[in-house]
Amino acid sequence: MTGTKAFLRCPHCDTAAIVRTSVRHSKLLRESTLQCRNALCGHTFTAYTEIVRTISPSACPSGDICLPMTSASESAALKAKLAEEQAATGKSE
Repeated sequence: MTGTKAFLRCPHCDTAAIVRTSVRHSKLLRESTLQCRNALCGHTFTAYTEIVRTISPSACPSGDICLPMTSASESAALKAKLAEEQAATGKSE
């Protein structure tokens, strides 16, 4: 895909890393093994991805999931950052 951001970047050389394997620990937590795409670096590492809050509520919520809502100020900051990124790349929704 063109124009997509890397999920994670190598902490050593800042090159995009690709997910090689992934294990789901819970509905909100996943552990992934990643590999740097820079062949000269070759760093392989693990990372946790955790879902921590809701920005926009689900239309079909699960009763066993309880996530805090993003505050109005956080939501406004996220919208401003998205608009800024879209303007920088020349894209719009």
